[in-house]
Amino acid sequence: MRAAKTHHKSSSVQDAPAIREALEKFLAAARRPAAFDYGDEPLELAADRYILELRGGRVMLEAWDETRNLARRIVSIDQARPGALECTVQRFGGALGKFRLLDLERPQSAARALQAGRQSFAEQFRRMLQRQLPGWEVRTLTSALDLRRSFSALFPRAHLQRGMEHVAALACPDTEAEAAFVTSALLWFDFLRQHLRAEEHLALYLFLPEGAGSLTAHRLRWLTGRPLAPRLFLFNPHGMAGEVDARDLGNIETRVSSQFRAVELQPELAALVSRLAAKSGVACCPEIDGRISIRFRGLEFAHLRDDRAWLGIETRQELRGNWHRIDEFADRLLSLQSAAELPQFSEKHFEAAVRRNLERIDPELLPEPVHGQVLTFAAGARETLDLLAITRTGQLAILELKTAEDLQLPLQALDYWTRIRWHLERGELDALFPGRLLARTAPKLLLVAPALSFHPANEIVLRYFPAEIPVERIGVNSEWEAALRVVMRLAGAEQPISHRSTHKGRNDTRRTGQYQEGDRHPEPA
Repeated sequence: MRAAKTHHKSSSVQDAPAIREALEKFLAAARRPAAFDYGDEPLELAADRYILELRGGRVMLEAWDETRNLARRIVSIDQARPGALECTVQRFGGALGKFRLLDLERPQSAARALQAGRQSFAEQFRRMLQRQLPGWEVRTLTSALDLRRSFSALFPRAHLQRGMEHVAALACPDTEAEAAFVTSALLWFDFLRQHLRAEEHLALYLFLPEGAGSLTAHRLRWLTGRPLAPRLFLFNPHGMAGEVDARDLGNIETRVSSQFRAVELQPELAALVSRLAAKSGVACCPEIDGRISIRFRGLEFAHLRDDRAWLGIETRQELRGNWHRIDEFADRLLSLQSAAELPQFSEKHFEAAVRRNLERIDPELLPEPVHGQVLTFAAGARETLDLLAITRTGQLAILELKTAEDLQLPLQALDYWTRIRWHLERGELDALFPGRLLARTAPKLLLVAPALSFHPANEIVLRYFPAEIPVERIGVNSEWEAALRVVMRLAGAEQPISHRSTHKGRNDTRRTGQYQEGDRHPEPA
């Protein structure tokens, strides 16, 4: 219906000879023309691999490559822009749809190509839903960006209904995007849940490409704080999807770092560490392998081990007795700290500040030993810094650190917590805390960041954490570089006192079964 309305706009080109002329002009000028038929991959229009002609008074475009062919009747050109033509086409069977021609060599076409690719995937997702859920009404299907609710344009989302049953569905376009997928799914599910009546039921259906799913399945096993009733589907490159059992998708593989080696410095180097630690902006951080990492505002410029020392930023030189050069280098960095060319490493700087103030973060934590990056994830690098500490009673504590808003912080922390617990239960972390008896109870999970740097959506994601994970959000003052203080401490998904009455009122008005004004999503193109 929407396509038909576009077809009848007075501004569109509907006369067949004029359509053909406009298409020929566009294709002749384009250096790398391509066709985007929503729901399929883009098809480049090589000079000898397409035909554009009038047949019976209608404009027909046929194109092909090694794997597929395309035939469309173009009924109108709705919008012409530099490097792009927006068209309405009639597919076989008479259905109207959107169609786009692009010049991929034009810089301004890149964003349109990205948008077209996302719209294409959204239409492919629609077909998956129609095959997997026949008889269900697709009330909403969109890939529109919604910054207010942190809905990504990367993952098309849908709301389906059949009587009192509802489905929140989300699709992941490729394996690289899976790390951000579950967070977006929880936000979409939670948003829809707020609009349902108590007697209505909502389930979460997730569609991922073949080769993905292990990370998603692992996270879903732990997200039991509120019922999700999740189902997983894997789809192939042709858009054919099938349901899979999450238990068949494997697990996250991790390895524990080598055994802890206590720092042992000769007296002269120990005195050097004391002098350096007294300098503003300089941190001396023990590492799990027995080194001392010397950092200025997070930038490592030296490290020590036993009776040896190395100095340098890009290249390291071993010092042989003339250790005063490390003092001099630190003083030089102090004199340059306001210079624009001095690199900034705020995450590492924040880590050092937290290490120095562990008892302010949590009075139960012992100041040492504290370890960084204990686990290696086989799936790849993690973007979140972490510390592993121990309480006075032997309970492990995981500190996940961030200096800026991060939508993915809770689930990144969940990944680490579940693996730490797994290794703890098998006694594989005991050697990291010599002389201490590790309790086999669930580790604490502390999310630490400047108080104003927690992403608002973190609270929503934490609603789905199970009660057995003792998680806290700990916010520090914005001037933490000078003197770190804790200014906010919230358990789990707890809201700040100033937000509670506002949020309660919002939720009460939303549980009416109707979308409120301002909550509507754009209809799919």
